[in-house]
This record gives sequence, C-alpha cells and structure tokens, in this order.
Amino acid sequence: MHNAAARFVGISIWAAILFTPLHGLAADNKQAKSPPVLVATYVSQLPGIDGKPDRIWSSVMPLLVVTREAFGGATPTLVVLSALYSDDGVAILAEWPDSTRSDMRDPYIWNANTREYDRPSKADDQFAVEFAIDGDFQPNMLPASGEYTADVWHWKAGRSNPKGWADDKRHLIRQQEIPGAKEYALGGHAKVFIARPMDEGTPAYKLRQVPADFDGEVVNSFEYQQASGSVADIRAKGVHNGSAWTLEMTRAFDTGHDDDAIIHTDVDNPFAIAVLNDELYWHHSVSELLLLRFAPH
Repeated sequence: MHNAAARFVGISIWAAILFTPLHGLAADNKQAKSPPVLVATYVSQLPGIDGKPDRIWSSVMPLLVVTREAFGGATPTLVVLSALYSDDGVAILAEWPDSTRSDMRDPYIWNANTREYDRPSKADDQFAVEFAIDGDFQPNMLPASGEYTADVWHWKAGRSNPKGWADDKRHLIRQQEIPGAKEYALGGHAKVFIARPMDEGTPAYKLRQVPADFDGEVVNSFEYQQASGSVADIRAKGVHNGSAWTLEMTRAFDTGHDDDAIIHTDVDNPFAIAVLNDELYWHHSVSELLLLRFAPH
C-alpha cells in the first residue's frame, strides 16, 4: 500500500510552486487546440476500491486539474486525477484538499425547546465525473446556449459513500422546460433548465424516518440499503485524512444500460469533473473540458 496522503502532499507542493500558470489554466486552455488529457494505464487486474490506493497507482502519471466555481470562476481547487484500466473496466483516482470532512447530509438536529428534531439543510461533500452522451457537451452545467445530456458518476460522502457506491445519474441540460427540470436564471439575460434524474434501480441509501424520541443531539437522516440496477453501476469509496479526500471509482466500459455513456478505449472520451465542498446544486466547482485516453497495451 502506498502512502496516498504523502503522494498528494508531494504533488500539491510541486503544483503550488507552479500555481501562477496553473491559476490561469482554465483561461489559457480556452485557446488551446486540445483539452488536457488523462491517460489511463493498462493493468491485468484493477485494484480494490477502498479509498486507500494500492501501490500500482504510484506508477501512473497523474493529471493536475484546477476546478473553479461555476458562477464567477473563483476559489480554484487543485484536483489530482489518475486512471487505470483492465479488460473489465476503468478506475479513476481523485485526490483534492478539503479541511473539513462533511459526511452527513441534512441530519436531524435535536431542538431542546420543542423537544423534537429539526432538519436544516446541510451539505455533504461530493465529487462528480461527467461523460458526454449527446449534444453540445459543456463542463459548466449553466450554459447560456446549447443543450446536452451527460452520464454522471455522483459520489456523495454522506449517502453513497458508506456502502461503497457512487450514484449513477444523468444531467439533462436544456434551453426549454422539460419534465422534472429546475429553471435557473443566468444574470437576467438567459435561463437554462436542468433535470438530474437518477438511473433506474435502487440507490444505496434512503431517507430515515425522524425519531419519535430523543436519540442523540445529531442523528443521520439516511439509512443504508443494498444498491441495485443501473443506479449501482459505479463502485466508489472515499477516505478523508483530515485535510484531503482520496476517492477511488470504477465502472465497466459498457454497462448495457441505455442511460449510461459507453466509454471507448480506442478514442478520446470527453469528460469533466466537479467538486462540491459543503455546497449544493449549482454552487459547485467545475473543471474545463478534459479527455480520457487509454494507453495501448
């Protein structure tokens, strides 16, 4: 087992030295002919998915990606991406700094005055990988023009992570209203409609009924169950070390489900990533357009 924390710190220190060019990466690459490429290395067998990277990851060349807030482009966050593949599928390793571990979504909070539980909104940390399915794919979920559908691997620290999954879902980005979509105004000049349907099947968690009696000051509002169906195509596990998340994810190239993108090993696959650090919905940091490429073996 290699030391993932030490590896991340080492890469981060190196990136900090070069932070000035990295800080302008998104802007510079708008004029680049080709997006940054994450190269997946072939292995005979994919490593275990437990958020504690096996030694094989240390031999892979990582890609340093800067994510920025979808609105305004502030708060750059460095994400270190690596990829492996076998005959069975692809695995992605993501490492990013986060000083606070947020692994409980909207918990029940005991109200001593009313002697019952409140449920205020509270985000859990999240990470997403988006692959293009069709249309004018753009990393930003809030485009002023263009429409697309994306296959989304949506990892949630407080919900999907405890049992080792990421939710498999889609983003439907449209310029006209569609069923189940929310409308977002873009500075009063345009609007976009976004639907985020979960794939078919049973997710790894469900809402827990509020306790009738006192069961602690803070109670998890979700309970866990066996995931199945298309929503359970992605195994994923993240570990927080006090200062950063280390997340491993894996999926088959072709799940056989119509609501998933097919990942091709013979061409570049357009994708993007998003980080939600105590954020929800369109409050998130996104990368520029990236490409996943498979090295020959």
